[in-house]
This record gives sequence, structure tokens and C-alpha cells, in this order.
Amino acid sequence: MSLTLPTLVYSLPIILVMAAVVAVVVWVVVRLSRNPAGTPSRPPRPVAFPAGQGGPAGQWNAHVRRDGHLDPFSGFGTLTLAGGMLTFVPDDGTSASWSLPSAAFGVWSNSVLANSDLTVDSQATGRLLLTVSHEGINRISRNNFKTLRERRTSGEFIQAMRACGATLVG
Repeated sequence: MSLTLPTLVYSLPIILVMAAVVAVVVWVVVRLSRNPAGTPSRPPRPVAFPAGQGGPAGQWNAHVRRDGHLDPFSGFGTLTLAGGMLTFVPDDGTSASWSLPSAAFGVWSNSVLANSDLTVDSQATGRLLLTVSHEGINRISRNNFKTLRERRTSGEFIQAMRACGATLVG
């Protein structure tokens, strides 16, 4: 199929207009997603120090997984950090599946392209991939806006773990 002159005359302006519209949309999205210089994107969330426990405390909905494993260390549930202990209670359980000192963990943030937002590692658990959120964790589908919120929550989790003695890796 060859382009004739009349076809080119009619299609070229349409292609140019579509390219201009795409360029404007990309420019607007990039412009709106940037913060003005010197202003933080969001004020940091305070970490609670409950009386008598001596360290940060928090609770997060979590998806914990180990690549290729189905065991007590993985699944959907609740991660609780209190008194220097990190505890995982599965959604279908009433008691903790595991509870370990937070100081025994190394913790780091994964890249945006990774399947999980962060990783914790200890001798007792091995390497655990975590997604943490204050909202419910999606089990079937993905929600990109929620994934961005979960990345912020991951930063909060890392700060709390570090304050409880976990080693920040990377």
C-alpha cells in the first residue's frame, strides 16, 4: 500500500495534531507531579512511642512472601511493631504466626519495578518480600495509585524498623 499525495495531505495534519495533544498531556502530567523547589511532598508521619515500651509502634496490613515458598512466614495478614518485636498475624489466624526482635532484621526498599516494595532479611526468616499498607492489600488486581501510597507507607515502616534497631541496608 503506497501513500498517495491526497492521503498524505489529509493524514499529516491529523497526525501532527495528535502528536501535539500527546505532548501537551505529557507536559501537564509531569508539571503537576513535581513539587515546587524546597517543599516536601508530604510531611513525615510521626512515629508513635507508647508509654512503657521504649520504641516505635505501628501496625500495617501486609503481604509477606518468600519466592517459591508457602510457609508460616508468608501470606496476607497484619504486621505489628511494638516493644522492639515484629509480629505477623495471618488474616485467617487468631494468633501470631511469628514474632521476632526487629533488631534481628536488615531492611531495604526495592525498586519501583519490583514485585514488593521492600525486603526484610534475618537468619530466622531468610529474605522476606513485603508490601505494607494502612489500607487493605489488593489480592487479585493492581491499583497504581494505591501502589504509590503503599510506597510511602513502606518508607514509614522502614523508619520505624530502623528506630527499633533494624539495620538499614542499601
